[in-house]
Amino acid sequence: MTRVLIVGGSDAGISAGLRARELAPGVETTLVIADAYPNFSICGIPYHVSGEIPDWRSLAHRSQGDLAAAGLQLLLEHTAQRIDPAARILTVTDRSGSEQALAYDTLIVATGAIPIRPPIVGLDSLGPAEGVHLLHTMDDAFALTDTLTNRPTERALIVGAGYIGMEMADSLTVRGLSVTVVEALPQVLPTVDPELATLVEAELVAHRVEVVTGTTVTEIRQVGRELVVSGAAGFNRTVDLVLVVVGVRPDAALATAAGAAIGVRGALAVDRHMRTTLPDVFAAGDCVHTHHRLLPEPTYLPLGTTAHKQGRVAGGKCSGTP
Repeated sequence: MTRVLIVGGSDAGISAGLRARELAPGVETTLVIADAYPNFSICGIPYHVSGEIPDWRSLAHRSQGDLAAAGLQLLLEHTAQRIDPAARILTVTDRSGSEQALAYDTLIVATGAIPIRPPIVGLDSLGPAEGVHLLHTMDDAFALTDTLTNRPTERALIVGAGYIGMEMADSLTVRGLSVTVVEALPQVLPTVDPELATLVEAELVAHRVEVVTGTTVTEIRQVGRELVVSGAAGFNRTVDLVLVVVGVRPDAALATAAGAAIGVRGALAVDRHMRTTLPDVFAAGDCVHTHHRLLPEPTYLPLGTTAHKQGRVAGGKCSGTP
């Protein structure tokens, strides 16, 4: 029986496993997942935080039972440590640190991305206990909702005005907080045309969100139970909660340590069939670069829709589809 081993349980990993089983039901498909939340909608986290999706379990696209019924074997709370491409062995550890060697015929790396931590003084020493948060995983979401529920929180500052920053501005406003959004670039949603960004900013202001663009946050200090956020050109705000969401970078370390080549912006280089430069190792999702129909060279697009399509391609190829 062909053994397909997949590292990662989000959009790319799940779609790869489902596609492999769809095209080749006899394939043994195992997913190594670092947390306990396979196939959860990370993009839906802001709507759980706002209370619009009260039960966090509703963020799951499929239950663990659904995935098992589709023939996927889940190794939850197991972390992939290293790949031995020559031996076709993936070494993983469980929560206790115990190691296990998993053999594979084909490996799919879908390790996703890691939140960028900008060089803000205080960010490395302050965390959820002080009201300073990143937001990328379900555990991050739980930490944030715990702060909002159990700490006096009326004023929030969001560093970063990308997709998540905008969604969280809405989310925290719905919860009744006074929200300030700070963006280093000249507009909110820096990836869209200025005309559209102007409309989005006007909508934010109409909902009493303070928008500060062209300003870099340089320091977060705790003063009593409050947080003082400082930045360029004399920027200074005192708040109860700080959310840092300035983007992500590819989590490519597992494959690069085994010798896989790097492509655009530190992402894994893959061909149009999602093959890496390692034998019998594919990759998909936010850890890889993307072949774009409109661009002459690969680019980096860490989006769920892209990851899902890449996962289907990788899973199809592992099943033996031409």
